Amino acid sequence: MRVYEVTVREAAAQVAPAAMRAALVRATGRRDASADPALAALVNDAQRYVRSSRPGSAGRTDVLLNGDAIDSAILAAGRALWPSERPLTLVVFDPSPDAAAFDAIRAEVEAAAADRGLPVSIVPAATLNLGAASLATRDLLIPAAQRLGADAVLVGRADGGTASVWQWTLTAPTVAESWSGAPGDAVQAATDAFVRASDVPAVSGDNDVIVMVTGVRDLAAYAGVSQALSQVNGVKRVALEEAAGDTARFRVTARGSTETLAAALAGNARLVPSAASLPGVLSLAWLP
Repeated sequence: MRVYEVTVREAAAQVAPAAMRAALVRATGRRDASADPALAALVNDAQRYVRSSRPGSAGRTDVLLNGDAIDSAILAAGRALWPSERPLTLVVFDPSPDAAAFDAIRAEVEAAAADRGLPVSIVPAATLNLGAASLATRDLLIPAAQRLGADAVLVGRADGGTASVWQWTLTAPTVAESWSGAPGDAVQAATDAFVRASDVPAVSGDNDVIVMVTGVRDLAAYAGVSQALSQVNGVKRVALEEAAGDTARFRVTARGSTETLAAALAGNARLVPSAASLPGVLSLAWLP
């Protein structure tokens, strides 16, 4: 991903600031980076970081920025960089949109990916050779992606037969999340998940709780557990650390202790206490 090669459509005086705002989002992976007060000086003094600019197509301007200098300035401002080795993500629609809608959806996905600096490749579900991609388990999806030279799979399934709202599941070695929304929004959410997974330690006052969940037999179960944990008040992050058989190990960053998280989950009908227990670990079972 060429983080610091940016194309913008702005009046001449605004080309450098607009290019800087776009580059900050890509460099940090954070969609709010362009408005971060800690990085405002970079936007205000954007012209000094411009190496070259030239007219592009359709009234746009292609801008090349000094990436090394910007990286140093971001770190000096106390903000983290998103590592340059980013997960190539296969985007799969299952079922595929009809031909009339596909070009617009592809453009939406590719534009969002370019904005955030996430490498994506849209592939037919049949490419994975797994049958219905939306029903494939995590243990099958990750090797299928790796066989194709990718790191993650983002599967979208039409919700209620509409072409604008989809149910999404993101599967990667360190990420398992799900949500609903438009294709472009799904790319934004996937990038957020990858950036969280690469984050530095939690904010002061938060704690990491190890959660072991049995009964996690397929992708739907992984998505259900991730969603149930992430919806608990005070939870900042849910990251899958390990999966073996039908047992998954999650690291949950949240306010409070293991006991606090257990109490908050007490009313969940599908994520229930497990008879098995380990010291310092919250042991749960996922009910079908």
